[in-house]
Amino acid sequence: MTVSIHQPHFLPWLGYFNKVWNSDVFVWLHNVQFRKNYFQNRTRIKNPQTGQPYWLTVPVHASITTPIDQVVEAGNKWRKSMVSTIEQFYRKTPFFKELGAELLSELQQAPSNLDRLNYRLFVFLLSKLNYKGKVIRVEELLPLPEDPNQRLVEICHKLGAKRYIAGQGGRNYLDLLLWEQKNIEIIWQRFDPISVYYTQAGDNFLTGLSIIDCLFNIGIDKTRELVQNSWKVTA
Repeated sequence: MTVSIHQPHFLPWLGYFNKVWNSDVFVWLHNVQFRKNYFQNRTRIKNPQTGQPYWLTVPVHASITTPIDQVVEAGNKWRKSMVSTIEQFYRKTPFFKELGAELLSELQQAPSNLDRLNYRLFVFLLSKLNYKGKVIRVEELLPLPEDPNQRLVEICHKLGAKRYIAGQGGRNYLDLLLWEQKNIEIIWQRFDPISVYYTQAGDNFLTGLSIIDCLFNIGIDKTRELVQNSWKVTA
């Protein structure tokens, strides 16, 4: 069994979904510390007028010690503004009519709790991509160690994982000995955002955008192909 683990992101990019797609089980790690000015409450899309990236941000109430699952939105006025921005940027794309209304409805109806909001949108997007693996919220696996390295290893051990997919940033902090002791192989994700080209509005191609940019521009089937084929775990 192959497992991956990741903190919640708001309308994540293709690389996030590529990791999920290569996993038999994906663990939603929502009870760790909120990271300010990161992707847990914001994502990037493309402004077709300027050709530049544009941040979509969910304003939140959170301190540096607040766990992600306790973060709540700072009012709800952002929803109307964000819906308007997405409509303005993407209404002329080939697949906005197919997907836009449903996605924006999910966004407007999502809970005020950031974790639940992100999870609702994440599950909605996975359903569109027809993901066949399993998603587990980390609360189902408690208790777990406080130490971040030991926590990840224990999650995989409880699930009976033989392989764990780690992002390249994990090379800076993962204690490889702990994984060896549990006989769990670490597989380093080699997703190359430069190689994942698709037709975007405007002349220039931007990497690292929310998956909604891809969905609106090239549709569900071709987005699924990019998620599947950009990088695969080999036996």
